[in-house]
Amino acid sequence: MLTLLVCASLLLHVLTFIAIRALQSNIQQQETRHQTDKQAYEDMLGSILVELKEENDRLLQAEPQPWEVNTKKNMVEIINEPSPASEEDTPSVSDYTPPQPAEEEDQVSMSNLGRVLQLHDQGLDSTEIAKQLGMGKTEVELILLMKKNGENSRKS
Repeated sequence: MLTLLVCASLLLHVLTFIAIRALQSNIQQQETRHQTDKQAYEDMLGSILVELKEENDRLLQAEPQPWEVNTKKNMVEIINEPSPASEEDTPSVSDYTPPQPAEEEDQVSMSNLGRVLQLHDQGLDSTEIAKQLGMGKTEVELILLMKKNGENSRKS
């Protein structure tokens, strides 16, 4: 009887160790997957920051600086500015009617996120989507990566 209990105890211990090892390997796999996802996000955000910095530098180089503006040109414009009309030319206060706003149709515009996802669903790759929407390639890739990770987290 004692031998049977010892064998059952050994069997339970072996099964417990196997279960613990399986859980430990599952946790390690999830941690490595988390680290690779984290690294991918950091790399993508880093490249986006580099692109933004380059774009800002380009814009700063293309934009005229305030001290570069030709002050003589501004002075000539001020001197040649037409003088205000005399009192006889101005309409009386009772003749004034406020302008009526033109009725415009409401147009629903899709956000960049929606347009990126729609074009991706049509089978376009990230480079083509970026060209069509005038966005950065890494920005499009980030949106697609976040969509992919959102779908993966829902499945889990």
